[in-house]
Amino acid sequence: MKKICLLIAICATFFANAKTHLVGSINEANKLLNTAKPMDTVLLKDGTYKNAVIKFTNTSILFAAEHPGKVFFEENSTLSFGGEKNIVDGFIWQKGGKDLDTKSVIEFRNDTDIANNCMLKNCAIIGYNTKDLNTDNKWVSVYGTFNRVSNCLLKDKFNRGATLTVWLDGVTEAHHTICYNYFLNRQNGPNVDNGLESMRIGDSKTSFTNAHCVVAFNRFEQCDGEIEIISNKSCHNSYLHNTFVNNDGGLTLRHGNNCLVDGNFFDGAGKEDSYGVRFIGEGHVAINNYFYQLLGSPRNAFRSPVTIVNGLVNTPLNGYFQVRRAVIAQNIFVNNNLPNIRVGSFSNREGMTVEPDTLLIENNFMLDENGAFKDVYEERTKPKNITIINNTIIGKKMNSTNPGFKKLNEIQVKRDGFISIKDNKNNVLASIEQRIILKNNLNAGANWVDPVIVKAINRKKYSIVASNQVGPTWMQ
Repeated sequence: MKKICLLIAICATFFANAKTHLVGSINEANKLLNTAKPMDTVLLKDGTYKNAVIKFTNTSILFAAEHPGKVFFEENSTLSFGGEKNIVDGFIWQKGGKDLDTKSVIEFRNDTDIANNCMLKNCAIIGYNTKDLNTDNKWVSVYGTFNRVSNCLLKDKFNRGATLTVWLDGVTEAHHTICYNYFLNRQNGPNVDNGLESMRIGDSKTSFTNAHCVVAFNRFEQCDGEIEIISNKSCHNSYLHNTFVNNDGGLTLRHGNNCLVDGNFFDGAGKEDSYGVRFIGEGHVAINNYFYQLLGSPRNAFRSPVTIVNGLVNTPLNGYFQVRRAVIAQNIFVNNNLPNIRVGSFSNREGMTVEPDTLLIENNFMLDENGAFKDVYEERTKPKNITIINNTIIGKKMNSTNPGFKKLNEIQVKRDGFISIKDNKNNVLASIEQRIILKNNLNAGANWVDPVIVKAINRKKYSIVASNQVGPTWMQ
């Protein structure tokens, strides 16, 4: 009891000594951010700051706007911070970026001082594009370990360079959490094929690093930068309950192995190049996802709701590794351009002939209300060791020649928005409440998920994240 009382007294003294500093210039901010004591708060006065370069390394510092959303950084302002347990909160970057060249707007490092256990939240970057739209720069560059980016708005990026990038060192498990952010209107200003992702985790050089990052409850809307809205380039990441709506793109497991795509909602909203998930590599699992009105299948071999890609013979790190041990189970497909699942896709690249091996396609539900006429399943390359069982098709003209897809011709169905699908006897055929956990695939995904995110999932099969549920809380 004496030890407990002593600990309480020490903590009380520690917090009592913490100070709040209100500063009105960038010079003052830089000085205090680097010299303040742990648990101190540095507030930057409301207003507009141009060409502000903020760099600090410290421990347990809160750097925040005097009033959230009332501090604006413009022209070529940047923020770099390192250290432990620091929080950056409530700022807006706008009306700038033209002369940043390849610099990131926000970096989780200060030169060689890396940030760990730090947080960026309630911030916005809007239209902060370089003068030459071919210049590759990132808006948010995440280094270190156990960092968090939450409730941020990243809007109107047009120049080359992923909007948010996780950088890996090839050895360290990153364990970052990226949640409740709003990625809006990511466009392709230079009109090129690559380098305009909304999010990239790793790169080809570090693609076999076990990153263990969690991307959850984000909304990606009008992200037309390129085919890969999210480009996964590392191992053991979890993509949980994100919403993709009105995008000419999808989620690509481009490099790396053992990633989990669980409970996401994909709504093509009529975009011609919209798709869902593309598989490359080993041990990936896609379960509990909802694929709706995705139209890319007939236009591009890589743009089906679910696409499993061929490997490249003697592939380099930046090539195409063979798909092995892939699972596509317990997903819902509604009103997509067919096929819903395409296996063995390849481009014109020479040597892209290594067939997928060991696939499980099980217990998926497919509904068409528009009279689509085509097979729901397509093999462009015959895979090895494939199991297709207990998949259900409902649609007047939709069909499959594969016996693993059972067509129910006589059932009349009623779809209650995106909540449930019932037959004419009111039996539930598919529902947001029918979450499945595949116990025999526990190796896929991150090995730790924030309990707050686990609680938010709360047994839901998938989530539809609205625009007023993401981005800075002062905007909601």
